[in-house]
Amino acid sequence: MTIINSTQIWVDKNQLNNTKTVSHSIDTATLGDDEVVLSTDSFGFSANNITYAALGHGMGYWGFFPAGDGFGIVPVWGFATVVASKHADIKEGEKVFGYLPMASHWVIKAGKVAPHGFIDIHTNRKSISPVYDQYLRCAADPGYNPTREAWQLNFRPLFMTSFVLDDYVAELSNGESLLLSSASSKTALGTAQLLKQQKSARGASYRVIGLTSPSNVDMVSASDCYDDVVSYDDLSKLDSNDSYWLLDFAANGSLINALGSHLGEKLSTVTLIGATDWKASEKPNKKALDAEIFFAPARVKLRQGEWGHDAFLTKYAGAWQQFASKVQDTFYEKGVDGAGNIVQLYLDTLNGSADTKALNVLTF
Repeated sequence: MTIINSTQIWVDKNQLNNTKTVSHSIDTATLGDDEVVLSTDSFGFSANNITYAALGHGMGYWGFFPAGDGFGIVPVWGFATVVASKHADIKEGEKVFGYLPMASHWVIKAGKVAPHGFIDIHTNRKSISPVYDQYLRCAADPGYNPTREAWQLNFRPLFMTSFVLDDYVAELSNGESLLLSSASSKTALGTAQLLKQQKSARGASYRVIGLTSPSNVDMVSASDCYDDVVSYDDLSKLDSNDSYWLLDFAANGSLINALGSHLGEKLSTVTLIGATDWKASEKPNKKALDAEIFFAPARVKLRQGEWGHDAFLTKYAGAWQQFASKVQDTFYEKGVDGAGNIVQLYLDTLNGSADTKALNVLTF
């Protein structure tokens, strides 16, 4: 009998700044058929994870990794090693990448096992999309680079959203200038770079404009991912004769209202994507804005079905490598070790004081 101690970080689902660290024992002798214990090697953390918490109730993110007593576990993206397996085709020692809890160990039930990966079909997992349930086998993943793990941890899931969002905009754009709020966020940067890079190949005339706080203007400008960068304090600089499509990563209703006041009907489309400004006193009114919520997993599923899984990953890997080389000097790697330091980074990110230039590599 082998007992594994799992350290888990729980978050109060109604008071996000209230956390507790919990110890849970996993007895590998009692694992059921096809159950697998994953040991978290490392994971990334950014404003995207705060979006998971802030939208946990409405979008179902609390359902992936159940806790108890009004608490939940914030999902993260990371690498894990199989340390116990009751599935014949999954061996101990194998390394995978996927959606993990903020926990040192977790039990999944493997299904749909294939050369490229497998999914978690555990009854405890209340998933909102199979895209989130998939674990990629690093040995067969064209996007995996052992020398670039910090980048994959922090950007791969976000850039996946960027990748399919760019594809979505390209399909529906009528040439409007594209406004990206929370322009310093990693998902917005990735989206902007793809939109800008592929403009000429598409024969498109749109401009890619980043909206950000005054303190982040220099950093966002230096990334060269945008055609222009405008501070939230200078929205009047936007030409009210142009037409605009807002890709909103912030979920700040006051900001969207200010844009609407300045641009009027020239703000033709609003797409809600993230919630980096989770503390905003006013949230976007989806109905009043006639806004659409962009759900990246649905777009991933659509394109994987149309292109095939391998072709999708190959296209993604190519786009990712170009983006990473473009912004490699904008970010630096930062190690965060131990549950206490992980909690502190979570709180700093929640409060908006974490360094947005850091590629956080968290380990238990």
